[in-house]
Amino acid sequence: MLELRLIVVIVLGLLGLLGSLDAQRVPQHGRRDRPTYLQKNFVKAHPCERSSCYPATGNLLIGRENRLTASSTCGLYSPERFCILSHLQDNKCFLCDTREKTKQDPSMNHRIGQIIYKTKPGTNRPTWWQSENGKENVTIQLDLEAEFHFTHLIITFTTFRPAAMYIERSFDFGSTWHVYRYFAYDCKESFPGVPTVLENITDVMCTSRYSSVEPSRNGEVIFRVLPPNINVTDPYAEHVQNQLKMTNLRIKMTKLHKLGDNLLDSRLENEEKYYYGISNMVVRGSCSCYGHASQCLPMDPHFSQADNEDGMVHGRCECTHNTKGMNCEVCEDFFNDLPWKPAFGKQTNACKKCECNDHAVSCHFDEAVFTASGLVSGGVCDNCLHNTQGQHCEECMPFFYRDPEQDINSPSVCQPCDCDPQGSLDDGICDSLSDPVEGAVAGACHCKAFVTGRRCNECKDGYWNLQTDNPEGCEPCTCNILGTLNNSGCVMRTGECKCKKYVTGKDCNQCMPETYGLSESPEGCALCNCDAGGSYDNYCDVISGQCRCRPHMTGRSCSQPKQNYFIPTLTHVYDAEVVDECITYGNNGNCSLVAEGPDGTHTFERVPENTELVFTVGDIPRSMPYDVVIRYQSTSRGDWEDAYITLVRPDQVDPDGGCGQVAAATASESRVPFSLPDRSRHVVALNDVCLEAGKVYKFRIYFDRRRHDADSPTATILVDSLTLIPRIDVTSIFTGSELADLRRHEYERYNCNASLYDIGYTPDPKCQHLNNIASEVIHDGASMCNCNPTGSLSKECDAYGGYCQCKPNVVGRQCDQCAPGTYGFGPEGCKACDCNSIGSKDKFCDLITGQCQCVPNTYGRECNQCQPGYWNFPECQVCQCNGHAAQCDPIQGTCLDCQDSTTGYSCDACLDGYYGNPLFGSEIGCRPCRCPETVASGMSHADGCSLDTRNNNMLCHCQEGYSGSRCEICADNFFGVPENGGTCSKCECSNNVDLYDTGNCDRQTGACLKCLYQTTGEHCELCTDGFFGDALQQNCQQCDCDFLGTNNTIAHCDRFTGQCPCLPNVQGVRCDRCAPNHWKIASGEGCESCNCDPIGALDEQCNSYTGQCQCKQGFGGRACNQCEAHYWGNPNEKCQACECDPYGAADHQCDRETGNCICHEGIGGYKCNECARGYIGQFPHCSPCGECFNNWDLILSALEDSTTATILRAKEIKQVGATGAYTSEFSELDKKLQHIRNLLQNTSVSLVDIEQLDAETKELKEQLQASHGRLSETERNLDDIYNSLSLSGVELENLQNHSRLVQQLSKELKENGIQLQESNIEGALNLTRHAYERVSNLSTLKDEANELASNTDRNCKRVETLSNKIQAEAKDLANNDKFIADYRAELTSLTSQVPELNNQVCGKRGDPCDSLCGGAGCGHCGGFLSCEHGAKTHSEEALKVAKDAEAAITSKKDQADQTIRSLTQAKLNASEAYEKAKRGFEQSERYLNQTNANIKLAENLFTALNNFQENKTASPAESKDLAQKTLDLDLKLEPEEIESLGKKINEAVSSLRNVEAIIYKTKPDLDRVNNLQSIANATKEKADKILDSANSVVESLAAADESQGKAKDAIQQANSNIELAGQDLEKIDEETYSAEAPANNTAEQVEKLAKKVQKLQNNIVKNDRDAKEITKEAGRVKLEAMRARGEASNLQSATSATNQTLTDRASRSENARERAKQLLQRASKLTVDTNAKLKDLNDLQTVYLNKNQQLLQLQADIGPLNKELTEHLLHIKERASFYRQC
Repeated sequence: MLELRLIVVIVLGLLGLLGSLDAQRVPQHGRRDRPTYLQKNFVKAHPCERSSCYPATGNLLIGRENRLTASSTCGLYSPERFCILSHLQDNKCFLCDTREKTKQDPSMNHRIGQIIYKTKPGTNRPTWWQSENGKENVTIQLDLEAEFHFTHLIITFTTFRPAAMYIERSFDFGSTWHVYRYFAYDCKESFPGVPTVLENITDVMCTSRYSSVEPSRNGEVIFRVLPPNINVTDPYAEHVQNQLKMTNLRIKMTKLHKLGDNLLDSRLENEEKYYYGISNMVVRGSCSCYGHASQCLPMDPHFSQADNEDGMVHGRCECTHNTKGMNCEVCEDFFNDLPWKPAFGKQTNACKKCECNDHAVSCHFDEAVFTASGLVSGGVCDNCLHNTQGQHCEECMPFFYRDPEQDINSPSVCQPCDCDPQGSLDDGICDSLSDPVEGAVAGACHCKAFVTGRRCNECKDGYWNLQTDNPEGCEPCTCNILGTLNNSGCVMRTGECKCKKYVTGKDCNQCMPETYGLSESPEGCALCNCDAGGSYDNYCDVISGQCRCRPHMTGRSCSQPKQNYFIPTLTHVYDAEVVDECITYGNNGNCSLVAEGPDGTHTFERVPENTELVFTVGDIPRSMPYDVVIRYQSTSRGDWEDAYITLVRPDQVDPDGGCGQVAAATASESRVPFSLPDRSRHVVALNDVCLEAGKVYKFRIYFDRRRHDADSPTATILVDSLTLIPRIDVTSIFTGSELADLRRHEYERYNCNASLYDIGYTPDPKCQHLNNIASEVIHDGASMCNCNPTGSLSKECDAYGGYCQCKPNVVGRQCDQCAPGTYGFGPEGCKACDCNSIGSKDKFCDLITGQCQCVPNTYGRECNQCQPGYWNFPECQVCQCNGHAAQCDPIQGTCLDCQDSTTGYSCDACLDGYYGNPLFGSEIGCRPCRCPETVASGMSHADGCSLDTRNNNMLCHCQEGYSGSRCEICADNFFGVPENGGTCSKCECSNNVDLYDTGNCDRQTGACLKCLYQTTGEHCELCTDGFFGDALQQNCQQCDCDFLGTNNTIAHCDRFTGQCPCLPNVQGVRCDRCAPNHWKIASGEGCESCNCDPIGALDEQCNSYTGQCQCKQGFGGRACNQCEAHYWGNPNEKCQACECDPYGAADHQCDRETGNCICHEGIGGYKCNECARGYIGQFPHCSPCGECFNNWDLILSALEDSTTATILRAKEIKQVGATGAYTSEFSELDKKLQHIRNLLQNTSVSLVDIEQLDAETKELKEQLQASHGRLSETERNLDDIYNSLSLSGVELENLQNHSRLVQQLSKELKENGIQLQESNIEGALNLTRHAYERVSNLSTLKDEANELASNTDRNCKRVETLSNKIQAEAKDLANNDKFIADYRAELTSLTSQVPELNNQVCGKRGDPCDSLCGGAGCGHCGGFLSCEHGAKTHSEEALKVAKDAEAAITSKKDQADQTIRSLTQAKLNASEAYEKAKRGFEQSERYLNQTNANIKLAENLFTALNNFQENKTASPAESKDLAQKTLDLDLKLEPEEIESLGKKINEAVSSLRNVEAIIYKTKPDLDRVNNLQSIANATKEKADKILDSANSVVESLAAADESQGKAKDAIQQANSNIELAGQDLEKIDEETYSAEAPANNTAEQVEKLAKKVQKLQNNIVKNDRDAKEITKEAGRVKLEAMRARGEASNLQSATSATNQTLTDRASRSENARERAKQLLQRASKLTVDTNAKLKDLNDLQTVYLNKNQQLLQLQADIGPLNKELTEHLLHIKERASFYRQC
């Protein structure tokens, strides 16, 4: 089977390969009639190329006779006789001679090698192997030279096959053996314990299939490693492959078939007939190559083809898939990137070549590496070359880097680092790979702190002077990196600074004026670009760039107004409609408002001749010249020639103000004439008039005459407004600088000024910006919106112009007035006037009331109505109402509020319920109708009444259902009692009466009396009995019920649906069918369930008449839950034929469960084919044994049953014990006891409940008595029925006697028939007639008897049903009695618990009530002192405590609220600390400036000291003077100043509000301060170094001048560290000439020590900073203490006030006062502690200085240790490198 699968796989692979080759053919293009045939070279693909492959299988015995052995062979040493048992010839015995001389004679020589072939090669002579006679334990063994795949074994025997044998194999060349299969005639006897069923292919089993006696010759034993009956889903699985693997095969034969001869005697003749003989054995298999080879080669490489035996299967695989080994069990060298695996189907699992990038020649597989790679690669290269390392030789070794320009396979891919020793670290190591994430670059060396470049050969930006002996590589530049060109700091060789475009300063660290933000930008700083109007100038903050904004302007450049502020327009407009005065000096009319424009919303002031308008002007933004412009509109052609304007000043002009040039002018300027051209809309009335800010002016404009020479009484002009336009050309925006001149030229080029004068002119968009900045200067910033909260939608307005968002019909910049033609300014805006165009003078109305100006004879707010009593506006007419109303509708003329019970358009009709003639002059007015009473009384039954003009009487119009002259009786087909307030209702008979007939219903009750269409009921709404349907639709139909399924005890069908009353499980409207899955409707008692077996039946439904279910194949019985007919057993498992004996069985069908046949009496046995127990004889003739046997049989059966029961009980006692045998009884008792406990625990029954139960019990007793009565009556009925049945039985017996008599008579008649015919024929005829009559009477009696019998059967069934019901009721009654008894017992138990419950709840035992404490059912519980132990009393006390606690909590909450209010007030007061913080910050800046000055002074000293050092001829006096100045230099503040400054800062900071925001805003300043401080510290360190140099210089000149001694002493007193360094330098100078090398070493050590000292000094500075932070924290604590002290004072005052007003809380106030005192004491103590801590901190600063010397000593001690640590580290690195390479 396996070989077939392998062949199929190979064939499919070849077909797939050919298909892929066909698919890859390139189509040829050319002419269709001339096909082109190209010769192709087909290359045959190797079978292992794309899938697993396997060598061909064969007989492993061929060619291996030398490896085949047997433990026993006949004639091996001498001839041996053997006989053939089944031989048919006379000569049955032969000789076996297996010695060497008979090797070529197959008839004599029977060596083991003869089993390889059936015949001798080249002949037809048969060959076989044969064992010695009588020897049973014989072994045949095949030892293979290599591992093979073994598939199956076929052994052909020449004699009987062995009675027992087994096959075993070894796959480790005989070290261990494993049994394949056992073969035995009797497995249990030969191989006990070995299973006989094979479940898995790895199981070892025993089979008897190949071990039987027959055949005696040529019998075969076949063994397959993979049995065909077991489905192998994965033939390449590990356990399957292990089964096939083999190196040795052994067949052990352990028992011969001797046919019983060995039982008779052991003569030699008997042994000669029994031996083992094998004619042929086939061991089928192939060499084991794990799917990696398609053929195998000989083991010996020198094996020649001539020596090869045809068909031999060799054992050495010809491996593919990059594998090697005898069985291809390992990967080839350098193919270890994946683990070795067997090939599997289409998966070759070929070994993968290691990827070593051509830098290694060998590799190995590492499982850990393979797992870590995610099962991708596990090959590790060995001994990487070309300076590489790593799993794939993909990395460079230390001190080499990967050249990105070289291929990874190049031998030159790893280049040496080549680091500059002056600037590199780590002995010149570099990064081997580029890593963009980490920022690493291949070949980049590890540079010193201030060195850069790939080779570390350049200084970083801001550093210069690269030196080898400098640990940091380069020295820092003094230049600011951000301010120098290309952000380079300084020139690397010289240190020179080169500033950017907008950067200045010696060190390129300052921005130029009008720039800010020193950064990396190419220019260095950014231009301020402050807004020309929004800022005061173009200077900004050098850090943030913030310009100095005018009021209410914001943004960095001050170009935006703040929220709720706006940039005003340049023009100031004063509308004419709100003018202060309009004075008319002539008779040409007064001023009036006129609405113009398309929507009529633009208003003008109409001004006639000789009229003066007075404008009041205030809110002058700035003292400067203005132009006064009048905007107007002409009403006729021609100019207005004569007009004058006068400026009235409030007082004299301030000579020192902005209008000082007009200081000599008078308070009232003379009239200035001007004219108003008709073609223009504006005129400049005054030019260049100077107005002062803050003053109120009046402009008087006099419109004289339109013409110089004549009056024009009708001449008018429409004045819009007076506008002030500032002369912006005199502002700083357009004059005073080159930038201002440019802006002015641009302003003039775009003619921006025209837009200020002519509102119809559209300017260039750039003009808006220029106007805005001019407005910002004139108005000194932005103005507040001041939007009217009533008329605007929000507080915000337009940023330019300031117009607010107005509500509907609201106008004005501030939304503070109604638009023209509207009124009612309010939260919803303004409402339209809606003045009537006919009745009003104009469209305007009163702004408050909305009243329009009406023309005469009009009325209303809108002037759209007539006067009262009139209608038909505008042609008003008098209302006509017949004297019954005073007013009418002003539009329609309908009279309003008609009086005298009238109505109608002119009050010309009576109201409903009245009659009469209401017209003017009539004598009969409107009177109320009485039908029979008025409508107001509620007893009117008429729709009204009318006046009979013939006799002036009342005519009632009765409602439906009423009749009579006054509607006092009910009409026909209506019912009711209308008298005394009653009503008449229509008789409701569901349209089932004749409406034309009278008396259809009762006039009093309304019950229907004449129902039609088979209906009934009070309203004829139901079908009559025996009918159904919808009576309301007149479709009542007769019931149609099936008598078989209908319950006849219910009389009729359903009145509405027609549903008949069905018996149980019967369905259908007619009750004519069984419910689904039911049958047997003909029983008359309902339908029974089919109960079809769900497994054996095809459907749940059975035949509705027979009940037979539809069975599946193999199932039978009515319900299909049994085997089919004449079969028995479980149909779900197996059905067996009954096979009952036809003579002994009473039926062919046996018991369907046991298969026992139903036998005739006396017949027994499983198949009824033998005599039964107690009968004797030969079947089928059986006779009973007799009475004796029967008696003993009964006795023995009883004893057997008793013994069986006793044994079962004993077994149960043995398993579970004596008590365990009764576990169920105990469990049941325990459940009942637990149920009783639960009832007792969960009971809540009171005496009332017990009384109710007693009442129910009595009621149940009465019901029981009634039921007993009915039961007695039923029993009496049963007795009567039984009596009737007895009588019927007697009658039936009589009938049977009569029937027998008739039969006897008929027989006699038949016997005497011939005699009658021969004798008197007439007499015979009479006898015959008489007999006929008797027979006729008997047949009638028989019919009656049959009918009586059927009735009797039916009555019996009814009696049985009734009896069952009575028994069920009796059981229910018995159960009820039991339940009642249980309830009584439970009530008794609960009643006994009531006293204890009363004691626990109420405090006293009451049964059921206590006279004092009460109890259950008493109406009260507890409440007295003696009842204090009750739960209710405890609950009340707990409730009282809870309420008291709630009151106390409420009081505490009030106190907490008071405290919170105090804290809120304190929070408000904290806002005042902002100014303090600001002042502290400014003072910090001053100290910072002072520090900067000190830094500059130190730099000057540094320069001077350099000059001093370079000066060889400096005198001792100059050196002394310079040293003294250096000593006098102090870069620190005094401690008192620092402490004072710290306190001020602490106070300011602690009082800040919103500290986080302030910290965030001041973070840049703080960073700047920190930077400056670091610069100062660096400068200080430089100064210290300079001081050291100066000291060394002073010491070297000590011998020249003794005056240097004082300077030296002063230096030693200033700094002990400097003194020690000076002494070292002096010693170094003395030893310079004698030992230069030791001096240089010492200098290097001193330099290192100096750097460590510098680091320590940095730590000291950090500690100083931490100390300052602690000081600040102490200040905050102190401030908190002061605040707590203030709160304590407030609390103390509040307590005093509380003591005066609330005497009942004196104790609480006293406690609060004590707490306040304690808080004050704590605050005082905290203040003292804070001062002490501050002092301790100052002492700590001194301690830090003392510790500095100790740190220096410790550093000196650490030096040797550090050197030793470095040596160890180097040693560790060397060992680590060694182990990596090993």
